[in-house]
Amino acid sequence: MKATLTRQDLPGLVLLTIIGLALTTVGGVMLKNAIESKNWPVTNGTVTGSEVAGSIKYYPSITYTFTIEGVDYSSDQISNMNFRTKNKSVAQEVVNRYQVGSVATVHYNSTNPSKSYLEPGINTGHLLLLLFGIIALAIPVFSFIFLKIELKKTSGK
Repeated sequence: MKATLTRQDLPGLVLLTIIGLALTTVGGVMLKNAIESKNWPVTNGTVTGSEVAGSIKYYPSITYTFTIEGVDYSSDQISNMNFRTKNKSVAQEVVNRYQVGSVATVHYNSTNPSKSYLEPGINTGHLLLLLFGIIALAIPVFSFIFLKIELKKTSGK
C-alpha cells in the first residue's frame, strides 16, 4: 500500500513550510550576522553588572560600558544569540568570565557602535536554529516529492 497525501494533509504541510521558511530565514540571517561580528573592531570596555538571572531558566546578565570616538555606550548583549538554561552552573560560567569592574574586550559594529557583543561569532544556537528550519522545510518538500498526492474528494462508500 502506497502512502498518499490527502486534502486534509495540505494545511499542515503548508503551515510546516511557512515555519520552515521562517526558521531557515531567521537562522540564516543570524548566522550571517554572527560570522560578520567576528570581524568587527574591538575596544576595551568595563563590566558594570554581572549576575545569574532567572528562576526556572537561568541566563547570564552582563552589562558593560565602552567608549568609541568620545561617545559612551552601554550594552547587555553577550552575543547575537543569548540563551536560557535549566542548569544554573552553565550561566554561572559566563558570569565568572565577566566580573564587575573588570576590563572586557568589546566587539562593536563600526557603522553602529551601539550594537556590540562580548562573545562574537557562531555558537551552537545558530546552527540548531538553521537546522530546525531546514528539517521543518524538508518534511513537506519530501512529502510532495515521494508520496502520491490524492486530492480527489473521498466518497463515503
